[in-house]
Amino acid sequence: MIARIYIPFITVFASLAACAQTMQKEESLRRFSHYTEIGALATAKTTPDNVTTAAFSFQTVNGYRLTPQIFTGIGVGADLFATTTIFPLFGSIRVDMVKKGDIVPYYFVDAGYGYNATNSPNRSYRGGFAFATGAGLKLNLINNKGFLVSFGYRYQQASVIENHIRTNANYNRIALRAGFYF
Repeated sequence: MIARIYIPFITVFASLAACAQTMQKEESLRRFSHYTEIGALATAKTTPDNVTTAAFSFQTVNGYRLTPQIFTGIGVGADLFATTTIFPLFGSIRVDMVKKGDIVPYYFVDAGYGYNATNSPNRSYRGGFAFATGAGLKLNLINNKGFLVSFGYRYQQASVIENHIRTNANYNRIALRAGFYF
């Protein structure tokens, strides 16, 4: 008789304890996160300055994991084109397509402004709107930390002013990057 009374209480208590542990694990994933990536921005189209090469690209994004699968943050980077250097400042959203695993596919959207740091006595360089989107794979090593690879599209508006004539130099690039996250 006594066992019949205690068994439901023990079952409820065990269920609540398991639920609390699950919530605590999910809460620990809702925290500061960081992504750093390095790679190339490739193209097959010639720019207005008649120089077409792959650009070196570096970026770092710091932010907060809103849920175990959704990250939002602010990023800064450097895109070193053959004749132009641009420093993008952007907002980023990254979404994991699965909740957990050793290999986690994700997609991302970045948008912001790219500051053109190129200097010349005869020309004035301007930056503009920056946008990127793509997908990648996170390779979890330990406690939601590891390496990543991504593939995507990157757009950067820019312009050159010479002799009071403005020439747009918009960059449409394929981005291939690798890096780490935590």
